[in-house]
Amino acid sequence: MANHLANLLTSVETEPVFLAVGSHRHILDCLGPLTGSMIEEKAPLVKVYGTLDEPLNAKNLHQRMELIKEQHPDSIEIAIDASLGPADDLGMVKLFQGALQPGKALSRRLEPVGDYYITGIVASQDDKPKLGKSSFGSLTHVYHMARLISDAVSIWYKSSNRLHNP
Repeated sequence: MANHLANLLTSVETEPVFLAVGSHRHILDCLGPLTGSMIEEKAPLVKVYGTLDEPLNAKNLHQRMELIKEQHPDSIEIAIDASLGPADDLGMVKLFQGALQPGKALSRRLEPVGDYYITGIVASQDDKPKLGKSSFGSLTHVYHMARLISDAVSIWYKSSNRLHNP
């Protein structure tokens, strides 16, 4: 994952902005905020929005994205969010080019965010009817994926900083 981020961000002139989308109130939807908090701890100088203390969620997404775009007008945006997938993909982390469509698992229409996005498969498509229950699901996969993504961002950041500041 760190190598993929490094390859992706090699030609980027400005520091990227990480958008960790999700809710701290639901186990399976906390991948984004948990990852954002972990990134803040491991690489405090990385620009990350969406943490357990200040989630970037359906209620505030539009307003916060306007502010983020004002503060970082030319930055590449990398969104991070939980997603559904085939049962065999549970626990997988995937990186895509294009905008993330947050809220899609719950059939919510939220504005697309990011130039790239990282998703972690937290549940299968068959689990969709159970997703509204905050107690549904296990924190285990969510935690391990958040750790993997935050480690990758930290490794990328530290290696890119060494290149720019010998």
